[in-house]
Amino acid sequence: MNFKDSMAGKLKRMKVADKFKYIFKNLYIYLGLPIIILLITTTYSLASTYTMYNKYYKQDNLQGELRIDIQAYLKNAWWALSDRAEEDLNSHLDGCEEKISELDTFLSDLEDVYDNDDNIEAVRTDIKTLGTLTSELTALFAAGELTTTGMSNEADIYKFINEDVNSAVKTMASDLKAISSDSFDTAWKAFRTSLIATIVLLVVSVLFIVIAVIFVNMSSKVLNDSILSPSMEISKAAKDMADGYINIDIQCDSEDELGAMARDLEKATDVIKSITEDIIRTADKMAGGDFRSGSSNPELYIADYKAINAAFIDISNKLSSTLKNVKEASASVSDGAANLQDVSVNLSEGTSSQAAAVEELTASVELVTEQTELLAKDAVESMKSASVVVKDVETGTEKMSGVTKAMERITIASSEIEKITSTIESIASQTALLSLNASIEAARAGEAGRGFAVVAQEISELANESSTAAKNTHKLIDDTMNEIKTGNAAVEETTLALKKVQESVSAVAEMMKASKDRANAQASSMKEINIGIEQISNVVNVNSATAVQASQVSGDLSAQSQGLNALIDEFNIR
Repeated sequence: MNFKDSMAGKLKRMKVADKFKYIFKNLYIYLGLPIIILLITTTYSLASTYTMYNKYYKQDNLQGELRIDIQAYLKNAWWALSDRAEEDLNSHLDGCEEKISELDTFLSDLEDVYDNDDNIEAVRTDIKTLGTLTSELTALFAAGELTTTGMSNEADIYKFINEDVNSAVKTMASDLKAISSDSFDTAWKAFRTSLIATIVLLVVSVLFIVIAVIFVNMSSKVLNDSILSPSMEISKAAKDMADGYINIDIQCDSEDELGAMARDLEKATDVIKSITEDIIRTADKMAGGDFRSGSSNPELYIADYKAINAAFIDISNKLSSTLKNVKEASASVSDGAANLQDVSVNLSEGTSSQAAAVEELTASVELVTEQTELLAKDAVESMKSASVVVKDVETGTEKMSGVTKAMERITIASSEIEKITSTIESIASQTALLSLNASIEAARAGEAGRGFAVVAQEISELANESSTAAKNTHKLIDDTMNEIKTGNAAVEETTLALKKVQESVSAVAEMMKASKDRANAQASSMKEINIGIEQISNVVNVNSATAVQASQVSGDLSAQSQGLNALIDEFNIR
């Protein structure tokens, strides 16, 4: 398993907030390490630069001053020999003494920045030798006499300067050359060490920056897959539910809030599926004439679904009561017909009225049955629409809440990444400015600063690469904002789902209104049945005295009553 798969597995087991914490924690580490290395590189480069200036550059300058002074010393000695005025002669001899003093001062300064004590001691011995020779040279000038043609002992002074003084100066120049050679070797080693260390640190920092960029790119993709994939599955399931499908399989193995949402949505569809199947079974049972009870599984109807079960119970009770009353009325008619079998004379007129009343009663009963069946069908459709309403409301609420929270987290993440990239750009700008200043100082140093100019150029290129990496990070932020636009599309889908909820509610209201109208028509039909029964009762009372004459008709009426009872017995009522 590679690092990307391992990260994806970890994110699936995390909450959404913990996912962002995990990503940004690693992001801080991968971005912090190259920043620290860059700071170390910059500090080391500055320290090396300061060392080169404070030590090796000063060594070179002090050596130059020493060389200049010994040359000036030798010039003063020769000029003193060629002077024809005593004042000028004394001035040049004093110049020799002054240069000896300056040589001591410069040597002391050189000793502070140069570490080879043997070479320093050799030069100090040379300076002491020159001091001794200066005293002897002054004594030679004092022993001679200055004339218009020169010193009287000019040959002795010339020989002394040319052999002794010049030899001492050459010795000192040789010792200074040894210091210069040693200083150059030491400076070159220090520069080479600094250059190698700087290059290594720069390569390491660039390597970490590349790793950080790769991590940012990879983590953004993994994070998007971890959040958007479950969201798309939930969105697809919600759309299928909005289209009327309840057999839904959500492919989501995430353990965060989106995974919990997917599992809750699957559970909701299972509940709706069970209720829908039970509604179909109950409606089929009632259509078959069984009105003894409502739903066979009342425990399925929980919370807002309880109203559906209550409606089934109410329909069952009302239809059972109606059929029971009809059956009782039919029994009464049958009893009256039996009592009328002995009446035959005065029943002819009552028989016609009774037959008409019975026909009207039969028509009313058929109408009640037809309206009852329509009412049952409308109730089924109403319950289906009600389930769609509940489903759409839950979908819309959960979807809006999940998408809103996801958009807020992505916006906060984008702001944090933007701050980090701004910091990187600031560091890159400061590094570029530092490189420019270093290049200027190297140019001022001339030949001695040529190697440092190369270091400054490398720092400048590093600054440019850091700026490029920051721009790439900005691009990643733009990609994240595009993902936010995708989230806005999900919000629009949620709005459409809520509109469908409104349409479903309207449909339920219309069907409920139709059920109310049919219920009113049923009540009117029942009144007509009552009137017909009253007419039958009146006719029976009128014809009670003429039972003999109505025997044949009462026999027919009894047969019709039995047929009605047989028809009603086909219904299962309470």
